[in-house]
Amino acid sequence: MSQKFTGAAATPHSAATAAAHTAFANGGNAVDAALAAAAMLTVVYPNQCTIGGDAIAMVGTRNGNVTVVNGSGRSAQLLNPADYAGADGFVPVSGAKSVTVPGLLGAWQVLAETWGLLPLSGALLPAASAAAAGVPVAPGVARDLIREEHLLVQDPGCREVFFRDGALLREGETLKLDRLAESLAAIAEHGTDVFYRGSVGRSIVETLRGQGGDLTLDDFAAYEATVETPVSVMFAGTEYLSAAGNSQGTFFLQGLAALNVVAQELGHIPDPDGAEAGIVASVLAAAAKDRDRYLGDPEHTEIPVAGLLSAKSAEALALGAIAGKESVASHGRAYGRRTGDTVAIVTADSDGNWVSLIQSAFHAFGSCVLDPGTGVLLHNRGASFSLTPGAANELAPGRKPAHTLMPVLVRRDSQLIGAHGTMGGRAQPQVHTHLALNLALGMSPDEATARPRWIVGQMEAGAAAPDDATTISVERGVSTATLLSLLDAGFHTKELEALDDAAGHLQVVRQAEVPGAFAVGSDPRSDGLSDASQGPTSDGK
Repeated sequence: MSQKFTGAAATPHSAATAAAHTAFANGGNAVDAALAAAAMLTVVYPNQCTIGGDAIAMVGTRNGNVTVVNGSGRSAQLLNPADYAGADGFVPVSGAKSVTVPGLLGAWQVLAETWGLLPLSGALLPAASAAAAGVPVAPGVARDLIREEHLLVQDPGCREVFFRDGALLREGETLKLDRLAESLAAIAEHGTDVFYRGSVGRSIVETLRGQGGDLTLDDFAAYEATVETPVSVMFAGTEYLSAAGNSQGTFFLQGLAALNVVAQELGHIPDPDGAEAGIVASVLAAAAKDRDRYLGDPEHTEIPVAGLLSAKSAEALALGAIAGKESVASHGRAYGRRTGDTVAIVTADSDGNWVSLIQSAFHAFGSCVLDPGTGVLLHNRGASFSLTPGAANELAPGRKPAHTLMPVLVRRDSQLIGAHGTMGGRAQPQVHTHLALNLALGMSPDEATARPRWIVGQMEAGAAAPDDATTISVERGVSTATLLSLLDAGFHTKELEALDDAAGHLQVVRQAEVPGAFAVGSDPRSDGLSDASQGPTSDGK
């Protein structure tokens, strides 16, 4: 008798959530469901993710074990950093020089082969069919098409896909992705080697090198996703786990550990939409400063993870924020592009598997370079590198960039109880912190994801600009007490619309009180859908 794994999924697009549940119905587990959703999102959300991008995932199993799969790629082995200074003195934010080796497909392969019950082709073929048939342009895609039109129109591949008769596609019109459909089908048939060592990769490299890029097929062929150990801290009696390495997950956990001390000092959980918002913001701003100081490729820079997550560090950070002594000043790069895009997929199944999978194009439509031969849009993850000598994230040959992607799983008494994920660039730690605080205050996933939020500094996936380091973007609907607390802590505020994209797109699955049941939440800021099917069923075969 074979078992069908039913479960829960939350994604930022209804078609992706439907793909996840089809995978469950076909006998797949939470990993298969996450991969099916992830593949579909590369078709319906090309502004936010692509098979030409990166992914970082966490998988938890029935015994409570958690593993990180790091699918972030490297810079070209033959690059000369001196060639990468743009007009503003920084690595270009778009174009071929902003592209690093895409790691997403390598991560998908590890996930499918290690934990999945279905072949990776089971995720790829439905996405290929959708790409060939065409999908409606989602509202979020339409907004980003308008924002990035000036870059998209410059690239022959992007013009072919995102324009019709010279006019930009509009919301609701059909987005046809014929070449991408062929590439997805080829990868489904021949495996990821066709991308990293075969015809798909060769076509991508030729396009990039024709536009001044340095990546070679040798760079693609050398790529392998890595399997890593997560890091964790305790908060409100619950263990939160995330990715370390070149992921900013460490710095989310650093702030959360400090807020656990804050809660102990205050005698209650600090409310991010209340009189203690200023304390929370000060903690998050301080953790962001440490991220900008330390985060890079751990093979080439020392990231003091143990020290940052130590009890001593948490206490110092917490007490400084309570006393109002934590500086909110930061420094870094001001990006000309204000959009940063990522998708989060979270799943769980009745057999105790949990997945948080985050994948990204980095900025909207990534590098805005699309290979006409394969239909593959390339991310611009290399734009996050620094050209400052000695910087933790310094650009050099064959390096992984500092990464915004940070999956999150939650464990209590050695058993997994939650999978969380969000888009939000640099703000991902902050969005996750809002969620953790709201859940600890007793809210349901739906309530916690829909609650008004605020974000310290710029959201896009790079360093904050100096003049915006003390600015907090506040969604309409936050309380007056919150605004006063933020101002008292030394921040300046600017208003966002209610349920603004800039505040991130949370996706949440939590274990419900009823055994085998799940509570789910999909952020109303996205075009998403969350759903759960409870309990295992048998097909009788």
